[in-house]
Amino acid sequence: MSQPPFTLEHIPNQDNSLKEAYTQALQQFFSGDPAWKQVKQNSRNTIAIHPDMGVYFKSFNRSPVTERLKSTFTGGRAKRTLAGTELLQEAGCMAPKILATGYYPDNDFIIMEALEGAPLLNAIESYLRDSPDSQWRKDLFRELGLTIGKMHANGIIHGDLRGNNVVIVPDHQRYRLAMIDNERTRKAFRFNREQQRNLKQIMLFGPCYITPDERDLFFDCYFQAFPHPKQRAAQLKEKTFTEVEKHFQRKGVVQGTPLESVNYWPILKTLSPFELSAQSPQ
Repeated sequence: MSQPPFTLEHIPNQDNSLKEAYTQALQQFFSGDPAWKQVKQNSRNTIAIHPDMGVYFKSFNRSPVTERLKSTFTGGRAKRTLAGTELLQEAGCMAPKILATGYYPDNDFIIMEALEGAPLLNAIESYLRDSPDSQWRKDLFRELGLTIGKMHANGIIHGDLRGNNVVIVPDHQRYRLAMIDNERTRKAFRFNREQQRNLKQIMLFGPCYITPDERDLFFDCYFQAFPHPKQRAAQLKEKTFTEVEKHFQRKGVVQGTPLESVNYWPILKTLSPFELSAQSPQ
């Protein structure tokens, strides 16, 4: 397999030892070294993981004309992912660290921290689908409301806030909810419209995944983290439910995928939610 010429751009603190390590890892990747395990490949992206280094490689095809135009005005998709990630981190939200960015012919790429955790929708499918009355599941939706509320309170919008773009990540004695796929995460252009879209996206849980009471818990905590006038809060909530039902009628209910390769539940069930714990009196 011939290696394309590649260039590393962003490296934290311009650390030469990191640059050498990532350069070697990229040479391994492009030569087909089995240390890299391919996760996904299509016309838009290639994603691979290096388990020993604990990092992902993700490329973004910039051949399409629309992407070339976007790159001219807002930078390539790798730079946009880095910018969106930094926005979240500055707001106190969790997202996988972008360890390096770069490019090779017709593609941008990132090297990204591989967070160890369970995608939210798949975790509910695997561990909590049959436990709608459990305190752990109720607290999970409270934590979700606080996390998304914090993000929106900082004027940040996620480009695709589906359930599996939120990951439950163990963090010492707590768990945190991390946002992934941050290519389109940014400061909002039209906040009200984009806020409503995000709320619809994150509430696309069918009735086997979320109860009406759990929806209420989500919104109670969302508005706790991001206060709204009472009437505006009620309108947002009602419109979200209406848009979710329209989506289900049009496209059907989104189904989670059982997590079979790793069982996170023995660890997760012992942990308490990070944001919710911070709200509780010590």
